[in-house]
Amino acid sequence: MFERYTEKARRTIFFARYEASQFGSPYIETEHLLLGLLREDKSVTSRFLKSHEAVESIRKQVEAHGVVRERISTSVDLPLSNEGKRILAYAAEEAERLSHKHIGTEHLFLGILREKDCFAAHLLNERGIHLEGARALIQIEPVEEISPQPPRTAGIPAGFVWRKLVYNPASEMLIVEMRGSHGPHRLATRLFMRHRDGEAYEQIGHPEDDVSYGSPVTCEKRPIVVFNSYLWDKRGYANWIGLHIFDLKTKELSDCLEEGKLAIHEPHLRIWVIELISLSDDGRLLYLNIAIEKETSTGAIVDSHLASLDLDEKKIELLSILKDAHF
Repeated sequence: MFERYTEKARRTIFFARYEASQFGSPYIETEHLLLGLLREDKSVTSRFLKSHEAVESIRKQVEAHGVVRERISTSVDLPLSNEGKRILAYAAEEAERLSHKHIGTEHLFLGILREKDCFAAHLLNERGIHLEGARALIQIEPVEEISPQPPRTAGIPAGFVWRKLVYNPASEMLIVEMRGSHGPHRLATRLFMRHRDGEAYEQIGHPEDDVSYGSPVTCEKRPIVVFNSYLWDKRGYANWIGLHIFDLKTKELSDCLEEGKLAIHEPHLRIWVIELISLSDDGRLLYLNIAIEKETSTGAIVDSHLASLDLDEKKIELLSILKDAHF
C-alpha cells in the first residue's frame, strides 16, 4: 500500500509505530502519526509550527493525554487505529486533489487535519493550523515528487522494491528488506541499512545471486538484527539455509542456526523456518513460524507452528500449531 509514498512518508509511518510502542499503545493512534511526522520532516515545523518549542509542547500534551503503559517491543507490528487508517485514506485523496502522483508528509499532514475530531487535529487546531489554510499553503509551495521512474536511493541497486522496514533504537538504524523485481535478483530479497539521519544505504552481507536474506527482526536494547536465509533453485523453489545475526555497530555477520541443526523432540522428516515474528527486548528469545514435515499413513504432511528459540542455548519450544494458516 506504500508504493506511492515518498521515503519521508514511509519513515513517518514507521516512526509513528515507534512512538506508539514507547507509549505502550496497542495501536498507532493519530497523535503517534503526528509525532512521527514531526520527528521525520523538519520542514513541517518551519512551515506550520514555526518553532522547536511548539513541537515540544505537542509532545508534552501527548504524554499527558493518556496513560503511559509498559513499552512494547519495536519488533511488534502494531496496527493503525481506525482514525489512523482514515488519515492514510484522506492523505491519498489530498494527493489526488492536488494532482500529485506521490503521497508525501504534506498529504499525511492534511489527512490528520481532515480527521477533525481526532486528538492530533485538536492539537494542531489549538495552534491555529486548520485544513483550508494548510491546503492553500501546500498548494503554492513546491513539494517533493516521485517521478514515474524515480532515481534510486543511494546504496539501493536498481531492480529492487520495498517489502519491510524495521527500526533498531539501540543503534538508531533503519533496516529495509527489498525484493528483486526483475533480472538476476527477481526472486531474491536483500537487506540494507542506514542511520536514521543518513541518506545512503549499505547492504547487509554479500549473498550470492540465488540466496535471499529476509524476514528481519530487531530488539530494543541491543544493536542487532536477526534474519532468515533461503537458497533458490533453478525451478524457483526456496530451500532454507539458516538464521543469521548482524551487529549493526561492528558490522559483524555471524551464523545463528544452520539447516540440519534445528531440532525438536517429536519425530519428523524435515523442519525449516518460514518467517521470523519478533525478538525479545534483550535479543535472546526469538519467536518464529516454523514448518514441520511429518510422515503419516497417507503420506507426508506439513504443519506450521509458532515457536520460540533461545538464541544462547539454541533450544526451540513449540508454542502453538497454526491450523488452517497459509504463509
